[in-house]
Amino acid sequence: MRLNLGCGSAPLVNSINHDRVFHSLYVDVAWDLNILPWPWEDEQFTIIIAKAVLEHLDHNLLTSVNECWRILKPGGHVYIKLPAWDSVISYQDPTHKWFYAPRAFEYFDPDTPLGKQYFFYTPFKWKLLVPGAYNPGHTSITGTLQKVFND
Repeated sequence: MRLNLGCGSAPLVNSINHDRVFHSLYVDVAWDLNILPWPWEDEQFTIIIAKAVLEHLDHNLLTSVNECWRILKPGGHVYIKLPAWDSVISYQDPTHKWFYAPRAFEYFDPDTPLGKQYFFYTPFKWKLLVPGAYNPGHTSITGTLQKVFND
C-alpha cells in the first residue's frame, strides 16, 4: 500500500491520498500532520511519498521521519522532497517553516559519516537509498530512505 502525504493537487492512483483538509474528491484522508500520532496503523505502508509537505509542519524533520518509520513496513521506502535552504523560491511560500541541504538525509543512516556522528538523534534507523540531491532548478532537494530494523 502507498501513502501520498500532502497530495495537494497531485493525487496518485493506487494510493491513499492525504491532505490537511478534504478539498477535492480524491482526498482519501484529511488530517493535520502536526497532530501526532498520524492516523495510520503501525507498519501499514510499503511506500510513502512526501513531496513538498514536511516543511509546512510545526515539528522538525526528525519527528516527521520518525512517524514515517512507524507507519512503514520493514523494508519500506519514503521519498521526500524538501525546499532547498539556498533557494530564494524556498522562502517565497509564507507557510514554509523549514529549509534543508542535500546532506540532511544522511543523519538518518548510521552508515553515513553524519549518521555515524549523530546516531543519537533518533532511535529509528534507515538506509539512504537515494542521497539528497538538488532538483534541476536548484529549488528543492529529494532523497529516499528505506526503513531498516533496529538492533
